[in-house]
Amino acid sequence: MSKKQTDFFCFAPRLFVSLCPMRKLLSVILLNLLFISGLQARSRMDSVLINRIYNYFHTIDTTALPKENSFYRRFYIKTDQRNVLLLAVPAVYWLAKGDQREFVGETWTKVKKDSTAMNVLRQVFVSTTHGYRSTPSNMLDYLRPEIYNVYLTSNGILSPFHRLNAPYYRYKVTSLSTHNAEISFRPRVYNTKLVSGNAIVDPKTGRIISFTMFGEFDLLKITMSATMGEKGALSIYPEFLNAQLRFKLLGNRFNINYFTDYMLPQTLPDSIVDSHDRALIDSLRPDKLPEHFERLYHEKDSIDSIGRINRDTVTVKKRNIIKDILWYSFADHLLNSTRMDVGKTDEGYVKIDPLLNPLYFGYNNSKGFTYKVKVRMVYNFNDNNEMAVNFRGGYTFKEKQFYFRLPIRWTFNKRRNAYTELMIGNGNRISSASVRERIQELNTDSINWEELNLDYFKDTHIQGIFHYDLSKHFSVHAGFIFHRRTPVDYQSFIMTNSQTDFRSFAPLIEVQWRPWGWTGAAVTANYERGIKGIARADMEYERIELDASWKKQLNPLRLISLRLGSGFYTNRAKTAYFLDYSNFNRENVPGGWNDDWSGDFQLLNNHLYNSSRYYIRSNVTYESPMLITYRIPFFGRYIESERIYVNALRSTQVNPYMEYGYGFTCRLFSMGVFVATNNWKYSGIGFQFGFELFSRW
Repeated sequence: MSKKQTDFFCFAPRLFVSLCPMRKLLSVILLNLLFISGLQARSRMDSVLINRIYNYFHTIDTTALPKENSFYRRFYIKTDQRNVLLLAVPAVYWLAKGDQREFVGETWTKVKKDSTAMNVLRQVFVSTTHGYRSTPSNMLDYLRPEIYNVYLTSNGILSPFHRLNAPYYRYKVTSLSTHNAEISFRPRVYNTKLVSGNAIVDPKTGRIISFTMFGEFDLLKITMSATMGEKGALSIYPEFLNAQLRFKLLGNRFNINYFTDYMLPQTLPDSIVDSHDRALIDSLRPDKLPEHFERLYHEKDSIDSIGRINRDTVTVKKRNIIKDILWYSFADHLLNSTRMDVGKTDEGYVKIDPLLNPLYFGYNNSKGFTYKVKVRMVYNFNDNNEMAVNFRGGYTFKEKQFYFRLPIRWTFNKRRNAYTELMIGNGNRISSASVRERIQELNTDSINWEELNLDYFKDTHIQGIFHYDLSKHFSVHAGFIFHRRTPVDYQSFIMTNSQTDFRSFAPLIEVQWRPWGWTGAAVTANYERGIKGIARADMEYERIELDASWKKQLNPLRLISLRLGSGFYTNRAKTAYFLDYSNFNRENVPGGWNDDWSGDFQLLNNHLYNSSRYYIRSNVTYESPMLITYRIPFFGRYIESERIYVNALRSTQVNPYMEYGYGFTCRLFSMGVFVATNNWKYSGIGFQFGFELFSRW
């Protein structure tokens, strides 16, 4: 053997040993690459399936729904704990009365579809509740979820099966067979507007076969499980649905269980409406009645039969008027919205908001605590003609004043939004330094002016207008407005022997232009001219206002609101003491989140609204769910929506005035905090607050 051969055989084992660690490393790298590529392939497959779910709704012809069908629903209520505070919960306060802790009920409802809407007619309703009371209407939101929509329910819970909500959810796909796959979903950050759960899906089409969801919203813990329809348009709606809603607040706990069978072809004549015939529901029920339903029906029948026997005996028990009449009648009006139908079905109604409800309390810096009430009356003469009265009133505890607004509107052509309206109301207390100056000029007596209140006035007004939409781009309305202003401190004016009644009468005209139709921006021009002599008016003036507003839905979750406006007096007589703008004023009774804080200045002094010969204002509001505070531990999970405000104003007195604000709403309340600057210097900080508790009940 040659020397070279000998050297090679001696070196080869050493080379092999030295390469072993590298081989291990290469093996590990290769295995990792195979694993990562497998994960990527699986991730791509998962993404494909999830995209098929997102797209499934768009492959369905939703116009192919049946014109008429019925659904059957039953509910079971069980109260585990209760105390006197349950009386404050609208729609379920009756659970606080009596010894009975369990209630059941069944309904049969017809659904008819026409070219414009779905008409729902409850035909049969039987129950063991007091006076056939039903479950709260807000709970119906969870009984037909729209899983392919952005919003799972009308109250704003975000569906995990819509593309826009993907950033808020995590998904995990498990293959069960060639025909079924399971998708688990959970929130990336836990929030009251998100749900968790799982769904069985057809992997070929993305059709959801069944699902189970868990969530918590508006004081309710929610469990929903459903089997979806199988074919065509019916596949985007549940066929069978079970829902369990658990309420827990301040020592009160109750559960409501629902079962609904939606797609029943059997129908009843339209003449049967809200029947309480037990035998009829027995003949319609699509499945076997659970044992606890039979037990509670039997108990109610036994109590009713004993009551009938007692009424026929000499020892009949006297009716307790307080318990049997005042309890329900008084509590209904005090804690719940009251609706009374007028005339035939859908002909008219009177609706009164609850007289005692935390929702109607509010607070802001300028007016302090406020309380409001609403009453609405509507009468339909026909499909195109109606009369409506919409009273809104409120009391401000800081000013000790009751504000009200009473518009009476006759709409004689709904297609053109053509109506005439007479509105009576009293506005904000208005200030005028010009009145004090005029009194001091005319009065030479020795008077201590500092002790007199000559600056603030009450304002009562009547407005009559005619409105007509010329097209989707143009509207016009014209009419008149009459103001009567009287001193807040009447005695101070008597002491100075001064005028105590100030009146103005002005024709007005307003034209609105909508460049992109009903869904885009709106530009409005107002003209008003005061005329002396009519209705004893003693003021002459001429005012022009321009206003542009635009609410742009960036997507179904985010909204930006823009407003730009200006107003000025082109003519003002010396006796026209009051500068009162149409588009630049303060809301008398500030409300909650949905009363739109975005167009108002929260910290601006009242007198600055009506002491300038001109104004230029702008308001910008951005709204989005889960914007900033949703990441705060515990508290953040209950935030439903958030807003950022930037408001700017320039007028004779302020140059410029700025407000920067942040607001949020949750199940209990809505709140905003605002910081103001005047001429770029810090001017103050303030809050806006409104109760939202039970606002959806």
